[in-house]
Amino acid sequence: MEKQLILLPSVTYAMKAKSILDQYHIRAYIQRTPKKLEVKSCGYCLFVPKDSDKAEQILRNKGIRILGRAEREAV
Repeated sequence: MEKQLILLPSVTYAMKAKSILDQYHIRAYIQRTPKKLEVKSCGYCLFVPKDSDKAEQILRNKGIRILGRAEREAV
């Protein structure tokens, strides 16, 4: 299974990244980064339920800084 969370350095990056993915018709949701995954960031990430690998590539091509990827835990 692909890693569905894309960790970002700030909420501003998360909002910009979501906007970019909306243009490509890729569904993404801004959420708080789970505490155990927090890296040097403000604690926000994108949850991309489908096509997260494609989403990451698009964001990197658009100059969005990505801190990492992680699996989303079942709610």
